[in-house]
Amino acid sequence: MFNIFEEITWPQFSQLSHISKLQINEQVQYYNQYLYQLSEARSNWTTYQNKGPKENFLLQENGSFLLQENGFKIIIT
Repeated sequence: MFNIFEEITWPQFSQLSHISKLQINEQVQYYNQYLYQLSEARSNWTTYQNKGPKENFLLQENGSFLLQENGFKIIIT
């Protein structure tokens, strides 16, 4: 597991004990995999942040759904 808020740079990554023993092409492959997983983890954190997925609805005063926003236009439902 890694901290998604602190990215490890290539020089730091390549000096890790279990990575430095590998050939350079394997090191690059593992670093690219690390960057991909980091990106996915950050994306998931942004999307779900302890509140579930973001709902883009406007409510009427009585609590009924009236309009739905998709970021570009308002859709009447």
